[in-house]
Amino acid sequence: MNKEKQIERSRLPIGVFDSGVGGLTVMTVMRTVFPHEDFVYIGDNANNPVGNRPNEEITDIAVRIGRFLEQVPVKLAVVACNTFTVVALDELRRQLSYPIVGVCKGVHTAIDISPRKSIAIMATKATIDSHKHKESALKFNPNVSVWEQSCPDLAHIIEEGHLTDDIARAKAEEYIQPILEAGADTIVLGCTHFPFIKRLLERITGNDVVYVDPSYETATEVKRVLTEQQLLNPKHTTGKMDLCFTKDVELASKMASCLIPPKDFTIRSIKL
Repeated sequence: MNKEKQIERSRLPIGVFDSGVGGLTVMTVMRTVFPHEDFVYIGDNANNPVGNRPNEEITDIAVRIGRFLEQVPVKLAVVACNTFTVVALDELRRQLSYPIVGVCKGVHTAIDISPRKSIAIMATKATIDSHKHKESALKFNPNVSVWEQSCPDLAHIIEEGHLTDDIARAKAEEYIQPILEAGADTIVLGCTHFPFIKRLLERITGNDVVYVDPSYETATEVKRVLTEQQLLNPKHTTGKMDLCFTKDVELASKMASCLIPPKDFTIRSIKL
């Protein structure tokens, strides 16, 4: 690729996608790490929740989003969804023409900071059933204790805007209780929706548990890929954010505003 085409490609936006609003927690970190990059966010909330679906269906949904971003086009995409990452990442990389980074697991950070080397993974059913977080943790440290907690209803509750109310608290307490009984002192938020309720979770567990948001590990991996492929945007102005949703744009805008000032993004409805 000649220099002009390389520069032209580096100016393309970064794609970020999820089954709904959860990936906005990843993009919030991304915009801090990469303030000069443009972003196109796809939240396929019409198909949410995906974490309880068969793997083939999950993969089909993820690839459809990837195809949309291919037409934008983007220079790289971040799969800002743990379920899509553990189920569909290999197929996405096979079918799409641009670099793809899956959301990181966060287990290395969790193990490093866990006083008793006893961690837990909170995630969707599909993510937990894959056991990939546990496998990664045990590969990193065979002596660590790992509790896997499936949270089949939590992402959907958050998607509906329940962040601090009794509905969110009751469901969070239901999933937290077995983790506390297992003795875990550090919890990986293994679904990108869950950082939306991190403060609620912290109020439930107090100082007994530390929560890990894998978005920061993900941003580090994105920086590595962009640097290696010479895709960092050379501009010095603040990047733009184009948020796209397949359903309930008004609610999605409200949720986005919890993390990002409304003046900093545009939002629209799309069909995939």
